[in-house]
Amino acid sequence: MALGYLAMSATAVLWLLSGKAGFYLRQVRKQPVVWIAGALYAVILLWCFHPGSSREYVFVHLAKYAKLLMLPIFISLLSDARWRRLCMSAYVCAMLLILASVYANIWIDLPWSKTHNQGWGIDHTVIGDYITQSIMMSFFVIIALDRGLKAQKIGLRGFWWIIALLAAISISHLSNGRTGYVLLFASIFAFVMSSVRGYKRWLVLGALVASVMIVALTSITAQERFQLALEEAKASDRMELTSIGGRINFWKNTWRLIEERPITGWGTGSYHEQWCRVVPTPDWCEFGHWHPHNQFLFFWVEHGLLGLLLFAALVFSPVWASRRATPEQRGFLLSFAAIFLIDSMINASLWSSRENHFFIFMLAWVTADAMFARSPGRDAGSDKKSLAR
Repeated sequence: MALGYLAMSATAVLWLLSGKAGFYLRQVRKQPVVWIAGALYAVILLWCFHPGSSREYVFVHLAKYAKLLMLPIFISLLSDARWRRLCMSAYVCAMLLILASVYANIWIDLPWSKTHNQGWGIDHTVIGDYITQSIMMSFFVIIALDRGLKAQKIGLRGFWWIIALLAAISISHLSNGRTGYVLLFASIFAFVMSSVRGYKRWLVLGALVASVMIVALTSITAQERFQLALEEAKASDRMELTSIGGRINFWKNTWRLIEERPITGWGTGSYHEQWCRVVPTPDWCEFGHWHPHNQFLFFWVEHGLLGLLLFAALVFSPVWASRRATPEQRGFLLSFAAIFLIDSMINASLWSSRENHFFIFMLAWVTADAMFARSPGRDAGSDKKSLAR
């Protein structure tokens, strides 16, 4: 994480010192996601002066959400098609390493793996936590499927589809995360509906449904996790510290706070203290005071209706960008939007540090690709010519 923050800081400083910041900003001034991100951060900043804001947590929020201000920098630098290819290739290489580590960890205790347990059908999280890994792996499945569809050679096409299958199995059979199961299905569904045409679409959708049934029958981990989810949901009224039951209580009690101030919210950083006011025990105060496991509710409870609407616009900005994208790009945009939407409904997608990194970086990539790929005159080496003029 520290290395990531240092890299972002260096990028921002060098971008400002380059003498080209004005040119780059003019390139992205018509990109809706840039204005949405800027407006959302402005609301976070202004709500620091709200009477209910927490002085203890204000600076934590400003730091957490500061990556929103990196979007115009990242998008402007990604106007060059070569950098987009390099960045995506770097992501693919990283995910291939993680995927190889997941399968190697079945037999070998890898020193860099988060989990140190061998065997089939158990959690093999390599980095961060299983939710973060499932988010990144779900998007990697989409990348592999897309590369398989675009490959001209049969061997290369088969290679990428095998990688997609292995990545999907790493989520369904080698991860504890129920989040991953939902994200995987939703992202593939969005990709198929936007990228496959004619009878092939229905063939692929049929294969997707069959795959879900196979996973349900063969993955002991998935069966146990879904059974546990049902039990936790039924027992949510007991205020037990469980994953599903806990989330239900997070949402119930956060909603109580929203009902008190639905328009203006409670102020930046206020959730952490207000949460403890409405929950009945110190254990729940400690358990739930960090975030409500729902980024929509998080912005709503602190920044009111305006914060909620701006965050919703940010989540759906890839869908808006897909209107002007090429057919080949829509699969990426809609799949990413599906992952962003679902994770934001059950986790704090812009608050949790690793997820924050992923969503900001990839939001910049998918929107930049949609924006610049249709404008070859402004892409790649043409930027240098414009600067020279």
